Amino acid sequence: MNAVASALGRQLARPQGLGGRVVAQAMRLANRRPTALAIAALDVRAGDAVLDLGCGPGDAIAALQAAAAGGAVHGLDHAEEMIARAQQHHPEARFSVADFNALPFPNARFDRILATNVAYFWQDDQAVLAELARIVRPGGRIAVYVTEAAALRRIGLHETGTHRLFTPEQFSEMLGATATIRAVDAGFGVRGLIGTIDR
Repeated sequence: MNAVASALGRQLARPQGLGGRVVAQAMRLANRRPTALAIAALDVRAGDAVLDLGCGPGDAIAALQAAAAGGAVHGLDHAEEMIARAQQHHPEARFSVADFNALPFPNARFDRILATNVAYFWQDDQAVLAELARIVRPGGRIAVYVTEAAALRRIGLHETGTHRLFTPEQFSEMLGATATIRAVDAGFGVRGLIGTIDR
C-alpha cells in the first residue's frame, strides 16, 4: 500500500495534529466548489435550522448562515480538533462532537442537513441515514455529496481502508429509491455526486 495515500486517508478520516492542519488547508481549496454545489442543492431558506454533518473546520458555515438568514446553523463532526477550529472561526454558530450514528438532537430538529465529503466514513450507512431521517423535519431536505470512486482511486484511497468509494449506482443504492442523484463537475477534473432526499 502507498504510505502517502495511507497517511492521507487517516488524516481525512480523523484529522489531528500538524498533518490534520495541512490536510484541512488542502481540502478547503479542493472542497470549495463541491460544497457550494451541495449547498445550492440543499435549497436553504431564510429562517431554516441547518446542520452541517461532518463540518470539519467549518468551511461551509458562513455560506449556510447567509442562506439561512435568521435561522440557526449547527456544525457536527467526530473529530474534536476540527470542531475546535470551527468554533474559533465561527463563535456565533453551534457545534458538537459526536458519532454520526448517534446524533445528539431531538426528533425533527432541522429543516436542512448538509453532508459533504463525509459519507465515505459512515461505518453503518443505514444507521446514519436513519438518524438523519429522524432529525429532519417533514418537508425538510438532506443533501449528500461524494467524489466519485474513479477520482479517489487515482490518488490511492481505494487501498487505505479509510474510505468507502462510490460509483453512481452504489451511491444511489445507499441513499435509497427516494433520493435524487446527479453528477456534477467538482473542479480539478473531478466528477462528484450529489444526492438529495426530501422528507
